[in-house]
Amino acid sequence: MTEPTQPGPYAGPPTPPHQPTAPPPGWAPPPQQGGPSPYAPPPPVGYGRPATPPGDPAAAADRASGALLILGALLAVGSSFATLDKSVQYVDEAEKEPVYETVAKAWSYTSGDIGGETESVTQFSGLLLLLGALVAVAAAVLLLTGRGRRLPLGPALTVGGAVLLLGTTLSVLTEAFNDTQWDGDGRTTTFGAGFYLLGVACLLALAATVTTALATRRATTAFAVPAGPPAFTVPAPAGPPAQPPAPPTVPRS
Repeated sequence: MTEPTQPGPYAGPPTPPHQPTAPPPGWAPPPQQGGPSPYAPPPPVGYGRPATPPGDPAAAADRASGALLILGALLAVGSSFATLDKSVQYVDEAEKEPVYETVAKAWSYTSGDIGGETESVTQFSGLLLLLGALVAVAAAVLLLTGRGRRLPLGPALTVGGAVLLLGTTLSVLTEAFNDTQWDGDGRTTTFGAGFYLLGVACLLALAATVTTALATRRATTAFAVPAGPPAFTVPAPAGPPAQPPAPPTVPRS
């Protein structure tokens, strides 16, 4: 005999249980919280130690230029109070008895008979040296503090300060050297300590000008280089394929 069945609509054949499917090749489970990504490249040698940031060549050049400008400005101001050149006039060169003397400084020009009355006039070469030194110190402060790169007119101010110190020192040096053109016929000119100090200040200003200009050019070139293409990113892996929905059951009457 057949077993009695329960009344009601026919539900159709039973749905087979879900069978797990194998993941596609190359798929890996998503990384856990705080764990390394399975798609990340292997860590380099020495992983775990903080990397040392590379030094900035422009910052090192700015510090060197600032130090050169400060030292050059101090020497320029100090040389303005020392003797640039001294000329003596002989009556008889064979006797080597000077009778007339001229002493040139950046702030004064003194001439007169030796052992007698002298006359002194004011010169404005010292004012030029003082102005160039002040501007050079201001440019050095910008370079040493790093503001020479951040300010819009910072590069122009730093290069201009170095060029101004170079121009003022070279101008006073040329003026003192021109006093030698009157040598002869019993007149002799010798250079004093101020001339040599001013020469060193001029060389320092020249070095600062070259260093600052080259560093500014390198920084401008590096800023103008366009950025490279964006880094390639690995797309996120797709999960396992979804199972198709079960077909709807049609009730049987």
